[in-house]
Amino acid sequence: MTNPEPFDPLMSFAAIERLVSKIYFRFSHLFLAQPELRDFWWEMAKEEEQHACILQACRAVIENFAAPNLDPKISADKAQQLSQRLNSFLAQGTASLTVEEAFRIAVDIESSEIDAIYSKLIHLGGEEIAKTMENLGVPASVQRQKLKAALRRYCSAPELLAAAERL
Repeated sequence: MTNPEPFDPLMSFAAIERLVSKIYFRFSHLFLAQPELRDFWWEMAKEEEQHACILQACRAVIENFAAPNLDPKISADKAQQLSQRLNSFLAQGTASLTVEEAFRIAVDIESSEIDAIYSKLIHLGGEEIAKTMENLGVPASVQRQKLKAALRRYCSAPELLAAAERL
């Protein structure tokens, strides 16, 4: 019997950022005939991929970190829960999604705890590393502002517009 590998929060949550990226890349393909919408989703996907790369870089920089005091939200169970939720979005297929359904999924993702966990993870190596890593990618707050602006432009559903204001 082999022992399971210990939970690696940085690599586990890098994989989650990649799942988000995959969802957004699919949205970009779904809206190929609408260049502005296609490009919006492509940019969102690239920024999520950057987040995954930053977590991997963080892991490489602090290779032997000991994290006995991880926030309880940063657990293997939480990573699995988020992965299952994101995979359920991927399993829906995209060919039949409307613009508003795509934005509804994005609001669900962006209002989850993924960004808060990401922020805590890049701080595992200390303030110096965190600042460097933050400067490498697009901050989650900027992403949320772009999502809000796109939502206002492409959606008219009152509940979606209200959800955008809470991001």
